[in-house]
Amino acid sequence: MRRFLGLSTLGVAALMSVSMSAQAPAPLPMGAPAQGKVSGEPVEYAVAAKTAGVLTVAVQGTSDLSLQLVDEDGQVMPDGSTDRDLNGNDGTELLSVTLTEPGAYRLRVRSGGDGGTFQITGAFMSFPPFQRPGDPDRRPRAAKAGQVGKAFEDGLDPEAGDNWDWWVMKTAQAGTLTIVTRQVGTGDAPDLVLEVFTEGEFSEAKDRSDQDLQGNSANESATVQVTAGQAVHVKVSSNFGRGAKYRLSSSLAP
Repeated sequence: MRRFLGLSTLGVAALMSVSMSAQAPAPLPMGAPAQGKVSGEPVEYAVAAKTAGVLTVAVQGTSDLSLQLVDEDGQVMPDGSTDRDLNGNDGTELLSVTLTEPGAYRLRVRSGGDGGTFQITGAFMSFPPFQRPGDPDRRPRAAKAGQVGKAFEDGLDPEAGDNWDWWVMKTAQAGTLTIVTRQVGTGDAPDLVLEVFTEGEFSEAKDRSDQDLQGNSANESATVQVTAGQAVHVKVSSNFGRGAKYRLSSSLAP
């Protein structure tokens, strides 16, 4: 039988960090509901996990709510968003996320309307066997350097903890930057997802492609407008957690 325990017994501590409103986020309430309020900007709660495990969060409020769990870099965790409107109630949400490594996380409560009050609580099940090997380029801060106009080949290996790759490239001039992925080798094509991020914000892509162009699930293309000297981050992942080899290339039209 799985047992969910409180913050003090599981080694989950509140982490005070800078929130979107430049105020330190409150600790995520654990074990019992607490009152909150959200308006136009998301409300953030801070959680730090000392082990791998499962974080579960429940919220019920007076407006249309959604939940999002991000890591220290602000990238959304796998299966880390929900807007399901449980029981037909747009203010009721339940989020359950597997954390495969210890670290600092932030839980965001968003309102799709004018905002309102809500009740929120969390629980953490510590389970160290869920810990996976850390992949060096899994974070935007450790992205591999790319070069506009040059092609690069790489691969994903979920069994080894390599679930996605981050790339970063700087643009020499302003214009329209197009980034594409293609299959490497023959055989069954991997089902890739391509996302492009700008302005150092990693919770929502400026452009996202899962189009399977020309009927090939590895063929994706994303386009963004850029300024001279701008850093553009690119995330390549695969659907269904399958390993994949791919080619990443880009071009800039002034």
